[in-house]
Amino acid sequence: MKAMYLAPIALALALAGCGGKESYGVGGTIAGLKYAGLELTNGSDKVTVQPPADGTSAVQYQFSRSIDYGDEYTIVITKQPSHQQCGVASGSSLTGSAGYTQTISVNLVCAVKGYQVGGTVTGLDVDGLVIINGNGTEYAVPKSTATFTYPDAILSQSSYGLVVLKQPAGKSCAIANGTGVMQDAAVTNVAITCVPA
Repeated sequence: MKAMYLAPIALALALAGCGGKESYGVGGTIAGLKYAGLELTNGSDKVTVQPPADGTSAVQYQFSRSIDYGDEYTIVITKQPSHQQCGVASGSSLTGSAGYTQTISVNLVCAVKGYQVGGTVTGLDVDGLVIINGNGTEYAVPKSTATFTYPDAILSQSSYGLVVLKQPAGKSCAIANGTGVMQDAAVTNVAITCVPA
């Protein structure tokens, strides 16, 4: 009679000893997340990750379902956050299988997207015009050019303001549409107009 009750217990202990029912949490850390909208999936399991309240700290994410020993995981970034691009951090992988650690840690890193500012140039027939954005790169606009692109990328949601740093000899150049807040596309409507001084 006792043997009948002890057999299931022994079987359960043997299975636990083999690790066949060991389960593993799937999650990780995300650095650089500043804006909402990031969604990750692992199979049918989905998690939406919110940015940290201070806008700078790393955040943790965890899928609700664990996976068993030997099972594969594939994390997919199904939706990027607003104004940002996220990807796997160095040393991590979005795919793998449950095995040697109790928690699977897949780390991500996010960066704010940057876009360029440019437009048209009229009346510039001599060298010497230099423009700048804040304390960014000094850009010498070539003479006789019809269009320009400021070399520095401006981060999405950041203010920009192109100004004339140096006027060319004998010319007075002005910039129209050179200030604003960068959205999620390049700015192409800046107009530089030069007239005789």
